[in-house]
Amino acid sequence: MDNVEAAWKAFREFLAQPVDGLEPGPDSDADGFIVQWGRHSWHDQLPSLSFTRQFAVNVRDTWTETDWYQPEYWQVSLDLVFPDAPALADLDQLSVGNTGFDFSPPGPDRDHAIGEAEWELQHYPTLQALWASTPQRSTVTLDRAD
Repeated sequence: MDNVEAAWKAFREFLAQPVDGLEPGPDSDADGFIVQWGRHSWHDQLPSLSFTRQFAVNVRDTWTETDWYQPEYWQVSLDLVFPDAPALADLDQLSVGNTGFDFSPPGPDRDHAIGEAEWELQHYPTLQALWASTPQRSTVTLDRAD
């Protein structure tokens, strides 16, 4: 992936899709998203931007414990890693490193939350510079988030 805007558009489409088999309940944290940025050891301290959707998967039918139940948490993430640049020097010094998780269901509430995330990303000049940069590499992962 070499275009952040195109990646974001694809992620927005992904966020709009309902998913079956998730933990039931109106107040469930079964389907959420977060956008994160910073410099991390797993990206060689280079500037990075991640779009993540997290699911709490209902596994009650396969649960063998008798005392308590816990859904399985899974995350689909797109990690974009950028070359270092002067405009990104203070990325790890911003007052926030992510948008926070939002668990609004797909639809108007999720659309509003996406708009709030976009506002956050446009609020900082360093994040604007990151958004306008070309990633040097990207990875899509599906991992259990226990």
